[in-house]
Amino acid sequence: MIYIDAVHYETDAHGYEVISELKWANTLTERGVNVWTKAKMISFVERNPGCTKTKYYNAFWGWREGEDVRVVADAYLRTDSNNIKADNLGELPRF
Repeated sequence: MIYIDAVHYETDAHGYEVISELKWANTLTERGVNVWTKAKMISFVERNPGCTKTKYYNAFWGWREGEDVRVVADAYLRTDSNNIKADNLGELPRF
């Protein structure tokens, strides 16, 4: 299992903010130090369904597991169940 805990956005050619990189770790209880491009994460998620989740840190509770991450239209990362063609990884912090 890998856990995504931060995302980096860039502005695309159309002026929209899109995910460009993601930070992740292999365990729930450590901050993500690995950085992958969005394309590399999409490839991993497609090859390993059910093996990627988000996670969140709260000073009171510590790390908490988030939702499963899935790919829509071979181009977008989402945690919800709809097929909207846009990235949606909840409220992960930016880096």
